[in-house]
Amino acid sequence: MSIIRCIVCVSLIALLSACGGWHLRGSTIEGGLAHRVYIRDAGSEFVGIAIRQEIINRGGRVTSQREQADLVIDIERERFERRILSVDQDTGKVREIELALGAVFAVRTTDGRLLVPREEIAWELDYVFDEGSVLGSNEQDVLIRRDLAAIAATAIVLRVQAVNMPEPLEPAQTAAAVEATP
Repeated sequence: MSIIRCIVCVSLIALLSACGGWHLRGSTIEGGLAHRVYIRDAGSEFVGIAIRQEIINRGGRVTSQREQADLVIDIERERFERRILSVDQDTGKVREIELALGAVFAVRTTDGRLLVPREEIAWELDYVFDEGSVLGSNEQDVLIRRDLAAIAATAIVLRVQAVNMPEPLEPAQTAAAVEATP
């Protein structure tokens, strides 16, 4: 019996090693983000943090100085909206709440050329509201805000990964493009 187990184990190891470079989805260097990114995120607390983390997770680097970056991501108008989805018929109290995130972003080169024009993204998640656990519901609200921001960040970074980087401009063109950048 042990000889059969040994043969099966050796066969299984040989089969797995013959698969050639298998890996978990999303864990390869291929398709990673090979850019240095500067993020301008005035007024976008959750999405700004989530984008920084997503860029790092995908192999990119976040820089605090625009001059050192390859790309600039502008995030505007992060806003969360709550909406009541359902009310208990017997008590008239809120049962389900929907939390929606909307944000606007654009991507430019550091010399000001627009790579991704202003795009609006919107995501929403709903949850059950428990009036007996106000603290728990408030914490759940914050967690859902973080989840929505992470989903939005993934979408934005995937959009950035799909961008073809243009050839660098000549020094005279770079100065004119930077002056024209808002």
